[in-house]
Amino acid sequence: LLKNDQDVLPLDISGIKKIAVCGPNADECSYALGHYGPLAVEVTSVLKGIQEKTDGKAEVLYSKGCELVDANWPESELIDFPLTEEEQKEIDKAVSQAKEADVAVVVLGGGQRTCGENKSRSSLDLPGRQLDLLKAVVATGKPVVLVLINGRPLSINWADKFVPAILEAWYPGAKGGKAVADVLFGDYNPGGKLTVTFPKTVGQIPFNFPCKPSSQIDGGKNPGMDGNMSRANGALYAFGYGLSYTSFEYSDLKITPAVITPNQKTYVTCKVTNTGKRAGDEVVQLYVRDVLSSVTTYEKNLAGFERIHLKPGETKEVSFPIDRKALELLNADMHWVVEPGDFTLMVGASSTDIRLNGTLTVVDCINDSTPQSKENEAPISASTNQETVNNVVDNDLTTFWEGNKGDYITFALQNEAKVDGISIAFHRDNGLETDFEIQLSSGGGQFLTVYSGTVKEYHKLLNFPFKGTTASDLRIVLGSDRVGITEIKLPQIKK
Repeated sequence: LLKNDQDVLPLDISGIKKIAVCGPNADECSYALGHYGPLAVEVTSVLKGIQEKTDGKAEVLYSKGCELVDANWPESELIDFPLTEEEQKEIDKAVSQAKEADVAVVVLGGGQRTCGENKSRSSLDLPGRQLDLLKAVVATGKPVVLVLINGRPLSINWADKFVPAILEAWYPGAKGGKAVADVLFGDYNPGGKLTVTFPKTVGQIPFNFPCKPSSQIDGGKNPGMDGNMSRANGALYAFGYGLSYTSFEYSDLKITPAVITPNQKTYVTCKVTNTGKRAGDEVVQLYVRDVLSSVTTYEKNLAGFERIHLKPGETKEVSFPIDRKALELLNADMHWVVEPGDFTLMVGASSTDIRLNGTLTVVDCINDSTPQSKENEAPISASTNQETVNNVVDNDLTTFWEGNKGDYITFALQNEAKVDGISIAFHRDNGLETDFEIQLSSGGGQFLTVYSGTVKEYHKLLNFPFKGTTASDLRIVLGSDRVGITEIKLPQIKK
C-alpha cells in the first residue's frame, strides 16, 4: 500500500452502489502467465475479482480506457503526440462511467510488452495514454484508487501527488485479482514492504539502496524561481516502505550487550504495538551504520527484518541478533574486518521511517576482572561467539553455537586420541542446506580436511565417519552464513 489519504481504503461496500473499473490491466490476464511462471492456468483478473467480491451488493461498470501502450510507443515517451479520436473516445467513456459511480478503480502499469528480458525502457513513467486516462478520471472529483500491475518501479509522481489511494500489486499471480479485491474491500490488511527503491525520474538512475553518504543528493536544496535547486532529489518511495490499514508504535529499544568485541554477538530487541483498530502485519526492520570508518561505508545497511501479526492493542517483542557479518567492512587492504568504534542501530518501518535508534560499541577486548580457573576452561574454542561454545555439549538440541561462512569451532582431544568420526546436530533458521568441513590437526596449528559434506537435516544428530587417525584437535568449518551447531558427540574430547 503506497498511499491512502483520508482512509479512502478499504472501501465500504455497504455505502457503494456503483464502482467504475477501468485501465488496460483491469481485465488483463497475461501478466500472470509466462515470466518463467505457469502457462495453462485459469487467471482471475482484477475486474473479475471485484465483480465476484461485489456480486449482489454493487454494480460494476467497466471500460478499458486505453491500451497498455499507444501506436507511437516507445517514441511517445520522448514526444507528446496528440490523442487520436479513438483514444479520446475511450477515455471519455471511462470518465462518463466514473461520474456515474461512487468510486473509481483505475488499473494501470505494465506487462510483457513493456517489461521482461531485453526490455529496457527510455522512461519509467506510465506508458502510452495511461496517465491521460488517470488524470481524466481524477478530474471527475470522485474518489479514485490506483492499482499498479507491473514488473519494475514506475515514476508515478503525478499519481502520488493527486490520487488519494495507490496499491502496488506487482505481477500478483493467477489469483491476483481476488487478492487485490480482498485488499480493496478490507478482507485483507496489506502489510508488504518494498524490496526496491522507486526513483522519481530516470534522471536519478543509478538510484539504489543502500547508498554512500550524499551520493544521491546534489543540485541544491531550495526549489522555485529564487532557489538554487536544479534537480529532484530523494526517492519517490523508499526501500522498505509500505503502509497498512492500522498503525504501529515502536518502543523499548535494548541492545544487549551494548559493548562487544568484533567476534561477539549482541541482540537488539524492541516492542511493537498495534495502536489502530484493525489486526495487521508489520515488517520490523533493523539497519546498521558504522559511525566512523577507515573507508566510506553505506549510510544504512539492512541487518534484519521480521514480519509480525498484531491484533488491535497487542504488543510483541522483536529480537534481532547482530554478529560480525552485520558490522564488517572491506578495508583498504581488501580484508573484511570489524573496526572498533560506534555503530548506530536503527529500528523502523522503512529505511527512511526510523522509529528507534541506539549505539553499539565495538572494542578490541573487554577486561574481565573475574579470575578464571584453568581447571574449569572448556576444551572448546571458536572463531566467533566464544561465549556460546558450551551449548554444543549441553545435551540440549534447542541451544546452539552459531557462525557465518568460514567460521569454525575447535575441540581439543585427549592425548594420543584416535578419531574416526563425529556426530553433529546442526541448526539453521531458514532450513536451507549448507556445506561444511571436518578438519583434524596433529599440532602446530595446521588443519587438514578429512570430511566435506552437505547438511539437509537439522536438530538431529547425524554421524560423519572418516578415515581414522591420531589427532590433537578436531575442527568443524561452516560453509554458509548463520549456521549453528546444536550438539556434538565426540568421546575423544578432552575432559
